[in-house]
Amino acid sequence: MQLINNNANVIGTSLQGYISTSFDNLVKAFGKPIYDCDDSYDKVQVEWALQFEDEDGDSVVATIYNWKDYDDGSACKQAFKYNWHIGGNSYDAVQAVYAMMETAEAAEYYGA
Repeated sequence: MQLINNNANVIGTSLQGYISTSFDNLVKAFGKPIYDCDDSYDKVQVEWALQFEDEDGDSVVATIYNWKDYDDGSACKQAFKYNWHIGGNSYDAVQAVYAMMETAEAAEYYGA
């Protein structure tokens, strides 16, 4: 699995699963979020819009976002572990996010 776009068109995606990790770990794996808003009335304050390519060359779209914290994004950014939502068109989105997180954690562990 390879990340090919961190500003993907994610229109039409929906909740597929969750990942429990920190904001900092997501930034290490995927870069800064594409959406970072401090409006406490929005349902989402932080979101990544990602596109992956699998081993067969197929595209997988995924979003990672907080949901209905109704704060300025501080709850999800400051927590040691936060329960992030993963959106996509299928469960492949969850598997892609997990695979990239494992790769990023292994690279950090081995000093890459």
